[in-house]
Amino acid sequence: MAGIVHKRAQKIDKDILQVLDSTEKPISTRDLGSRIGRAWHSVQSHCLKLQLAGKIKGYKISNINVWERGES
Repeated sequence: MAGIVHKRAQKIDKDILQVLDSTEKPISTRDLGSRIGRAWHSVQSHCLKLQLAGKIKGYKISNINVWERGES
């Protein structure tokens, strides 16, 4: 069971990175979720993990989290 969950998590991470690579501007958690077909909360968790790993940068604009590719 853990193998399936791990593969799903890797796919979500890969999908997030692909979307961020294809956009020039920072993108919100909600928009990321819409583009990859996942719930915003799941995307938020994965983005925070990717930010800690130094793969993406995150900002808070007003009350919206936005993400872009790069080192944090």
